[in-house]
Amino acid sequence: MSKTISLKKNTIANYIGQFYNMFIGIAILPAYMIYLGAEAFGLIGFFTMLSAWMMLLDVGLSATISRQSATLKHSFEQMIEFKHILRSVEAIFIVISLFIVLIVFISDDWIANNWLKIEALDKNEVAYCISLMGIMIALKWMVGLYKGAINGFEQQVWLNIYGVTINSFKFIGGFILVKYISQDPSSYFEYQLIIGIIELLVIHQKVYKVIPKTDSFIKPSIKYLKIIMPFALAIAYTSGLWIVLTNIDKLLLSNLLPLKEYGYFSLIAVVISGITALAGPIGMAVQPRLTSLLAQNKNDEMISLYKKATQFVSVIGFAVAGTVAVFSTELLYAWTGDMEASLWAGDILFWYALGNGLLMVLAFQYYLQFAYGNLKYHVWGNTIFGFIQVIAMVFAVYTYGALGAGITWFILQAIFLLFWPWYIHSKFAPGIHKNWMMQDVLPMMVSTIVVLLAIKNINIDFFSFGRVELFLILLSIGGVVLIINSLVASEVRNMILKRIVK
Repeated sequence: MSKTISLKKNTIANYIGQFYNMFIGIAILPAYMIYLGAEAFGLIGFFTMLSAWMMLLDVGLSATISRQSATLKHSFEQMIEFKHILRSVEAIFIVISLFIVLIVFISDDWIANNWLKIEALDKNEVAYCISLMGIMIALKWMVGLYKGAINGFEQQVWLNIYGVTINSFKFIGGFILVKYISQDPSSYFEYQLIIGIIELLVIHQKVYKVIPKTDSFIKPSIKYLKIIMPFALAIAYTSGLWIVLTNIDKLLLSNLLPLKEYGYFSLIAVVISGITALAGPIGMAVQPRLTSLLAQNKNDEMISLYKKATQFVSVIGFAVAGTVAVFSTELLYAWTGDMEASLWAGDILFWYALGNGLLMVLAFQYYLQFAYGNLKYHVWGNTIFGFIQVIAMVFAVYTYGALGAGITWFILQAIFLLFWPWYIHSKFAPGIHKNWMMQDVLPMMVSTIVVLLAIKNINIDFFSFGRVELFLILLSIGGVVLIINSLVASEVRNMILKRIVK
């Protein structure tokens, strides 16, 4: 019973934290574009993309630490073993962090002068900002290691309080800076660097409070790295593929588009990352629990949790992704107040939103394989799919630009959804696929399409409303879709009925 309560608390905390972080980012980012300018905002988008690509150097160790902490948290002796593993991984992370800083420092001038299409910003200042990005990425990377440990310990309530606090300083403090103190991009990145240092110090201290203290100092050891490296390397490969799959378009477009238009595209990236992030909280809570249930030989409970989690994400994810897609231009205008940016990005966002709605469901097959500690199918499947996607994206971007990238992204996710879950279920959960698709995915997809098409066919001049009114209207539409999806979903509907009866 306590475990169920813990899971509920973690899931709720994850969603509260995720929604807050998403809300504060969405609320403040347009102000960055207003006060810093579209080009400087594009520079922030470039930093986000660069951070993602640098995660290739993680070599699967953050995710492995999360799994190890979930597996080795049940006794004092196991916790001491985990401490040995963590120390050994830390040593690798420190070395690679220094390597990241060095790479960025060496290449900052070349990026500013040759890769980015800068029109108004001073290139020397851009190069300086890129060097600051290198340090920030290294710090963020170390933070990811400790977040993995905290997540595996299922202390996600603390993790979300920590995340909300840090992001408040990042966004609200950044807003105060760019509005009242300085509109120089370098000042913004210097401030974010200070916050990044504080972020690392706090979470480092927390991790070592959770782990039992030992009388002697624990040194890094190759012995413990050998234990985790086979699984870590499998994750490293799949994580690398994930980074390539989700960022190849952003990398290519950062070179193709003027930095101003890349700033507009960064708005799309923020919105679609927000859509995908909706699956993150429940995934964070469910992943260690799936692993724990299997470790206790509770396979039926594990499958039941997997199906319920997929259905819950389908309810929320399709409602949000569908609403964003159908009313993409209206949403961007309500958010930014910039009609030029909204018209440029609206059609592109439509396709990306639909693709990311499907992507949320596809993430759960990874959680299933992760729980079993068997990622060979994930490796092979994503290798083949990744090869196809890279070729398709290069062709689409350089032939049809950002719109081509969006359409290609949606088509590929749709194809993947048709074949991949069926294959993974046949290997890890035989016999569930038809029920999973017909009960946990398709009903919410169909209800979303029907409701949104009905609303769209009502002749409403959305742009005749003020921005606040327009946002509230769009929020209400999304709420209607969410309610109908909840009633359509069997598990969610039963949960609601039980609450009403009580």
